[in-house]
Amino acid sequence: MKGSLEGNYAEALFELCRERNNLDEVHSEMLWLSDVVEKNDELIRFLYAPTVEQEDKKSVLKNVFENELSKTSFDFLCVVADKRRIKYLSKIIKSFNDLYNEEKNILEVTAITTVPLSDTLREKLIAKLESVSNKTIVLSEKIDTSIIGGIVLEYSNTQIQGSIKHRLDELRARINSVIA
Repeated sequence: MKGSLEGNYAEALFELCRERNNLDEVHSEMLWLSDVVEKNDELIRFLYAPTVEQEDKKSVLKNVFENELSKTSFDFLCVVADKRRIKYLSKIIKSFNDLYNEEKNILEVTAITTVPLSDTLREKLIAKLESVSNKTIVLSEKIDTSIIGGIVLEYSNTQIQGSIKHRLDELRARINSVIA
């Protein structure tokens, strides 16, 4: 993302937070803001609309976010809106989160299973991933019954397939290559 619009905004915010020593606070607020933005698409459309006056946009931002965010986060949100970059806010926050994770040596991993992981299995999986990656693991879980069984792990741009469906697909491909 370096050099991209969202990367530039994320880096600027990241460096500002490092200077102000409020990286953890702003990171937490950016995750919250990302959730708000994701659930309120009409807010982004309103803030991006060219027919809405800038003063009206600032008024809405102030009413909705000023008391919910730190000065750093609120001011950053206002700059993004003023520069008419609000439609990129989700990507900016993702880039900021990536910088934060790199700084804090965190790896976000998604475990996809057919049933929720037991506490014991979750703890063992996290411990194994931390020992292999030498990073702090933040594990999120998704349920997908189409994988039939097993587990699929996704992180960064990597997917580790351990699902029964994947094994069946591989077996089917081998059989088809012999028959063909």
